[in-house]
Amino acid sequence: MRVVLLCIIGLLIAGTACNKKADIDLPYEGDRIVLNTFIQVDSPVYIRVTKSQPVAVINDLNFQELPQAQVTILEDGAPYGTVNWQQIIGKGYFVSSLPARPGKHYTVTAAMTGLSSVRGTDSIPMQPAVQDLFAQKGGNQVRFTLQDPPGITNYYRIHLYEADTTGGELKAKKRIVYRLDPSFSNNFADIVSDAFYEDIVIKDERFAGQTVQFVLQTSNTIDYRFMMAQVIGISESAYKYLQTAARQQSDADESNALTPPVKVYSNIENGYGIVAGMYAKWISCKVKE
Repeated sequence: MRVVLLCIIGLLIAGTACNKKADIDLPYEGDRIVLNTFIQVDSPVYIRVTKSQPVAVINDLNFQELPQAQVTILEDGAPYGTVNWQQIIGKGYFVSSLPARPGKHYTVTAAMTGLSSVRGTDSIPMQPAVQDLFAQKGGNQVRFTLQDPPGITNYYRIHLYEADTTGGELKAKKRIVYRLDPSFSNNFADIVSDAFYEDIVIKDERFAGQTVQFVLQTSNTIDYRFMMAQVIGISESAYKYLQTAARQQSDADESNALTPPVKVYSNIENGYGIVAGMYAKWISCKVKE
């Protein structure tokens, strides 16, 4: 549960964490509620509610928290549990009393005196069908198999972790930096990069309805005993948000003040932010000696 919590909190923090400045005028449409939540199955819903403000720093917004906001969660249109305000890793969140459930449709609303009420809606996608994780000590290749469901468009986010046993239980310890292996990733030849990342976000357009083997290349030699992979099925809204946020971050890192900033995707009515569904599948293996 702690790893799930840290992953969700990490997603929410990533949406506002950057210190790259740009000497440009960003359009400001007035004070609005900013509502952010990534809804993970079997986990409480963690909701970040803040107030927008005009800034000259892309993503480094330091928005004012709104602990007095009225926040509600609807599941398939009906009220679903309660929420309470909590401080987690130095930031405030509204946390649901009940965990999110597979196949459900969630609406999150927030209201605050003096600001327009906001709402965002998304559905929980299918859990990825993944298996056969493999890695060998002294190498830098990792493999697993994914069976993509036919008839619908699917979106995925992939993390790799060093893992070890604690109290007889295998747990993720450290995230691994990797890339798609250019020698084997024929389905992804046009998106293979020289750079290594902590995650890859991908759409199934290259392998829709197929069973495909992912071959990943780690930046460092594999020298640990166990490995875990987290393959997350994400909604279309989550995919659009993560893709546009990454492009905005990339533009900021390049310090190109002549290029208009990328507008990060939002599905929040009358405000900013994202309500996004996701469903993670964990697989693990003992690293082959």
